[in-house]
Amino acid sequence: MVSVDTMKGRAVGSPKRRGWSVLAVGMAVALAACGSSGSGGSPAASASPGSASPAASTQRIATNNPIAMDALIAVGQKPACALAANSTDNPELADYLDGITDLGQLVEGTVFNLDALAKCKPEVIIMNTDDPGVLKTVGKIAKAVEFVEPNPPINPDGTAGSTWRNWLHAATDPVGATAQANTVISTIDLQEGALKGMLQGRELAVVDARSTSSYRVVNKYLPLAWAYVRDLGIKNYQTTAANYEEPGCLDDKKPDACYSKELSMETMPALSGVDAVLVQSRSVASSSDLDVFKANPLFASLPAVKSGHLAVAASYADTGPIGVSFLFDKVADAFHVKEFHAALKDGGRAHLAVDPAANKLCWSVSPAAGTSKPDGTIKIAAGGSTVSLTSKATFTPAETDYQTSPPTVFSTGCAAVAPKVAQALVASPASAKLSAAGGSGSLAPGAASVVVG
Repeated sequence: MVSVDTMKGRAVGSPKRRGWSVLAVGMAVALAACGSSGSGGSPAASASPGSASPAASTQRIATNNPIAMDALIAVGQKPACALAANSTDNPELADYLDGITDLGQLVEGTVFNLDALAKCKPEVIIMNTDDPGVLKTVGKIAKAVEFVEPNPPINPDGTAGSTWRNWLHAATDPVGATAQANTVISTIDLQEGALKGMLQGRELAVVDARSTSSYRVVNKYLPLAWAYVRDLGIKNYQTTAANYEEPGCLDDKKPDACYSKELSMETMPALSGVDAVLVQSRSVASSSDLDVFKANPLFASLPAVKSGHLAVAASYADTGPIGVSFLFDKVADAFHVKEFHAALKDGGRAHLAVDPAANKLCWSVSPAAGTSKPDGTIKIAAGGSTVSLTSKATFTPAETDYQTSPPTVFSTGCAAVAPKVAQALVASPASAKLSAAGGSGSLAPGAASVVVG
C-alpha cells in the first residue's frame, strides 16, 4: 500500500510483505501519505477559509496519495489514475474506485511508474513530495502540484488545527474545488455535531495489532485520533512517555503525531479504564492471527471488549473525508450508537445519534444555506409518539477551520426519549419523521454521503 500511518512518515506494514526494497521503503517514508511530519507550519490550503471558488470543469487528475484520492473523489473530481486505486489497499473507497486506473505501487526515484502515468494522460498530478527533482521529472508528463500535509497543521495561535480539513483543501484547492471541499466539510460537521453530543468525554483506545502478541497505540495528534479528539471531544488513550519513540509525543506545546513502540500483550491491562476499543488489523498477517490476538485473555478480559464496545477495521489511517466519515461510523459502532440522517424539505439536513440502551438521542440539524431565521422547533415522530426535542433551537455556525459562504449553521443538542421511541427509531427508521428548520423528512440509517454530486 502507498499510504503510511502518518507517524512521522513511517510506512505501514513490512517491506517484505509488500515486495519493496529497502530503498523503496525510504522513498515511501519521504513521499507517502504522511507528508510533512514536523509540528510547524500553517494550514496548507491555497485559498483562505471560506473562499468559494467555482470548481473547474473536471480534469484528468493523477495522484500518488490515497488521502488525496479520497479528497478528490469527495469533491467530484475523481482521479483518472492513482497509485493503490484498489479495494485491498483502500477498502473504505471500494464503492468509488470504478473508472480509476490503478497505477500500482511506489516506484523508486520517481514515485510513479512513468510509462503507466504517461499512458493515463493526466492534466494535473497531485503528489506529496518536496523533492524538486521528482517534481521536475513527473512534471514533464503534466503539471505536477505538491500535496502539502503538515502533521498536524499549526494555527497562528500555536494550537493544532484540523488535519483532515487542511489536507482536504491541500488536495482540492489546486483543481478549483474549494467550494466543494467546504460543502464536504459541512456534511461531516453535521455528523460530528450529533456524535459529539453523544460521545464527548468518553475514552477510546486505538489498538494497532502488530502480531498475535504485540500492538501499538496512538498519541492524540496522530490524524486518525486527532479527528475524534478534536471533532468529537473523545479522550484518547495514551501510554506513558517512555513507550513512545520520541520525547515530544505527549507535548502539547510542540504537538507531534506518533505511534507508540511495539508493546507486548502483558501491558494490555493498562487499557482497562477505556470505554471502547478500535482495533486496526492491517499489519496482522492473516485473519486467523487476528483471531488469536483477539482471543488472548489479556485483550478479551478488558472491560470494554467484554461489553462488546469494540470495532475492527483493516485501517483507520487514511483520513480523507470519506475515511473520516468511515472512522466516525466505526467509533459510533464501538460505542453502540446508531446513526441516522434525513433530508428535510426545503434543503435542510439532519443527523441523529441514538443510544438505545440509554434511551438518549442527540441531533445536529442544518437548514438550507443562507436561511436567516430557521424554525426553532425540532421534533420527531416514531413508535406512535411525537416527541418535542426542543422548542427553542439555536442555530450557530459550525466551529471549523473552513467555512462555507454563506456560513452553514447548525443546531445541536441531546434529549432523553422514551424507550419505545428509541426502539422504534432503531427498528424502523424509515417510518420515523424528523421535523426541523421549517421542513420534515424520513430517516435513513447511517451517515449521509460526503461525496458531492
